Amino acid sequence: MKASSQLRLIAIKTKAKVFISDNIKNDSYYHSSIKNYLFDGEIPKETYRKSWYEVKTVPTKAERKVAPERINERYELKAGYPESELTPKVIYERYIDEDSQYAEVIGLYEKKFELSEETYEELQFEINVIEELDQFEITQQQYDLRFNFLDTLNYHPVLLPTRPCKLTKEESYKIIRDYIKHNIDSRYAYVSSDYDFCFTVKKRIELYKQESYQVDVNQNTRKKPKYETRYRKTRDVTIFEVAPKAYQSYPIVQEFKGENEKDLQNNIDNYLSELINEINRPYTECVHCKGYGVILKEDDNETA
Repeated sequence: MKASSQLRLIAIKTKAKVFISDNIKNDSYYHSSIKNYLFDGEIPKETYRKSWYEVKTVPTKAERKVAPERINERYELKAGYPESELTPKVIYERYIDEDSQYAEVIGLYEKKFELSEETYEELQFEINVIEELDQFEITQQQYDLRFNFLDTLNYHPVLLPTRPCKLTKEESYKIIRDYIKHNIDSRYAYVSSDYDFCFTVKKRIELYKQESYQVDVNQNTRKKPKYETRYRKTRDVTIFEVAPKAYQSYPIVQEFKGENEKDLQNNIDNYLSELINEINRPYTECVHCKGYGVILKEDDNETA
């Protein structure tokens, strides 16, 4: 078909696929039309990035869907009304206005038509490959990534996740805090301070020998105290504490960093995994040194 319009595209080419967009200027409120096109006869796949789509290869042909049109428009006489010279069975007109000879009887008719088949028209287009990479994926953004200022000037925003990046201290603090609260094993540790400005985790260490202590169980303070002997089975020690910024003696969180978005995610995952494993590790006091050292509860490997 003869081309009827111009389409401008940018593309990122990889060994396995190509990503294309018609948002040339990277406008925040741009509404892409790519989903209405065929590229080399195929519908492009949506990605997690608005106005970016996935195709198999750099397109050589683009087509736009042409909406069906009304054809054979007419008026048909409603059932139950007799045909006559004034009221024929079918009136082959697209529209009956007040000047038509059928204006007075239009209420006896129903508007009818068919739709033409959906077709595509070929488009002229130009495409600019802005980057070629061995591997690249447009992934769902989980974090508010921060990039080097020069990279923000020299790279298209969709490519920035391939560059060195980091999180703010506040977001890093929130990730750590939320992860611990959802994964801590309350048998061996607990959160003792949980605020936007500081966070503390304490570990329960099983005593090598239970300690007795007295508790006044008489709730009426005017009466003679009534003591009951109870036994303490664990002692608590601070195993982790952090703050998003300077607060008392709390260590300030180190923001997560990575050589790219994938590396940053790996660093986050590894840090959280090692941290929660240590928090949830069951310790008990060493019997031999009478509590001056602790050992893993599940084995006899003593640790200083």
